Amino acid sequence: MRSAPIRRRGSVYSAPHRLPSVPLLTALLFAATLAACGVFDPEIGDVGTIVFQDIEAGCWLIDTETEDYFPVNLPGNLQVPGIQVQFEAVARLDLTTFCPGRIIEITWISEIED
Repeated sequence: MRSAPIRRRGSVYSAPHRLPSVPLLTALLFAATLAACGVFDPEIGDVGTIVFQDIEAGCWLIDTETEDYFPVNLPGNLQVPGIQVQFEAVARLDLTTFCPGRIIEITWISEIED
């Protein structure tokens, strides 16, 4: 009578030591880099000038000294090129557009009188 060969399941010592996957580490490094650059900073407050760019159907932007912003909810009475405004907004990282500038949603805005 022949006996069937004994099959061993993996030895305790043969289990591979797993390190976190490379894509996971890359994603964490990328997120940390963006956070350090302020990309995830949700609150924005600045002073700028309203400008109109004739791209596609047109884009109303707020041009500041450091950055251009594309507000998704610029009030109609402020859609006048050249006026100065002071504003507070939150970044809208969930949206995309063909217009230049960082996409924001205005939470407060006021025209600056000369």
